[in-house]
Amino acid sequence: MRISIPPAVLALCTALRERGHEAVLVGGCIRDALIARPVRDWDIATSAPVGDVLACFRRAVAMGASARHGTALVPTAAGPVDITTFRGPDLASDLARRDFTVNALAFDVVSGELIDPHGGERDLAELRLRAVGRAADRFAEDPLRALRAARLLAELGLVPDAEIEAAMHASAPALLGLAAERVRTEFLRALLGPHATAAFVLLRHSGIEATFAPGTRDDAAAVIGALPAELALRLAGWLRGAARTRVLARLRVGRPLARRVDRVLALHPLDAHWDGSEAGVRKVRRRAGDEDTLAQLLLLREAECIADGNGWATGRIAALRGGLEASPSSVFGPGDLALRGDDVMAALGAGPGPHVGRALRHLVDCVVAEPGANTPERLRELLATWSPTRNP
Repeated sequence: MRISIPPAVLALCTALRERGHEAVLVGGCIRDALIARPVRDWDIATSAPVGDVLACFRRAVAMGASARHGTALVPTAAGPVDITTFRGPDLASDLARRDFTVNALAFDVVSGELIDPHGGERDLAELRLRAVGRAADRFAEDPLRALRAARLLAELGLVPDAEIEAAMHASAPALLGLAAERVRTEFLRALLGPHATAAFVLLRHSGIEATFAPGTRDDAAAVIGALPAELALRLAGWLRGAARTRVLARLRVGRPLARRVDRVLALHPLDAHWDGSEAGVRKVRRRAGDEDTLAQLLLLREAECIADGNGWATGRIAALRGGLEASPSSVFGPGDLALRGDDVMAALGAGPGPHVGRALRHLVDCVVAEPGANTPERLRELLATWSPTRNP
């Protein structure tokens, strides 16, 4: 077996071996190399105690709480590399304690030998996800492995066996006690995977989805899969019907991303008040506010139509998209009116206050519906029939 190993990673293994320690590449990097997938992270397992690793590499840093388990991070030109002391007396015992067979793989950089005591290479070829030993035991050691199973399905198309599915169901409540950052990483990677629909079907059947996001719609998994792999958009597709603010806070999603998801869902569905007219198309564009949000709202509605197989709605959204493409892309706003705030106050015979903003928004709506109305004379006529109490 040949693996293209970055020189910086190979140098770490060589340095440890020169000091009399075993050192092999291990885990997901070997799994990904077997299927010609770009390697995200390189990991080394070694017989060296973590103290020896820190002494060997000047820039090595003990990994917080993980330092108790013998893990150090070494910055390299190929990215940060985790170096972990064998979990047990030797490599065989270390691999026996890993989560899934496809991750219980090691590679000897000197001999070029693939070390695969649990049949991970065959499972990978057959797209099968099995635990190393009993799934219930592995998930009891770390409940996050239940989410990781769904993520591996989403990213690689690996199908969990019945034992893993049962263990996922039993692990669902324990996931709430894990660090939000760990849970978030698995959920978000699952959302972006090419097999996200199958993964979220599994998360629903296992009870994990209901544990974290109760109230999601029945078509959530299908909608996710019908959307482009853009994180805010797929989060919005997933969280329709759920208490999204609570879910995003529980996952500790960053504020910019949370605001983006909230804006899309606050305006969804885009066509709710569209009457099919050209003026209505302009109102839809103004309601969306910007072209990026408009594009996301259209994609979300189109994904719902695909998931639900609703031909009538599909035709309606296609007509709306056609109307939007034919209409000007600029969004008409208060700054485009032929009257300003002072003019509105004079026309109303009133001073400053929130009613001025409401009046300006009313005039914008009128001009969007009737573009020829944007003249000082016509706008004053419209103000003469407008009341801040009748039109809050």
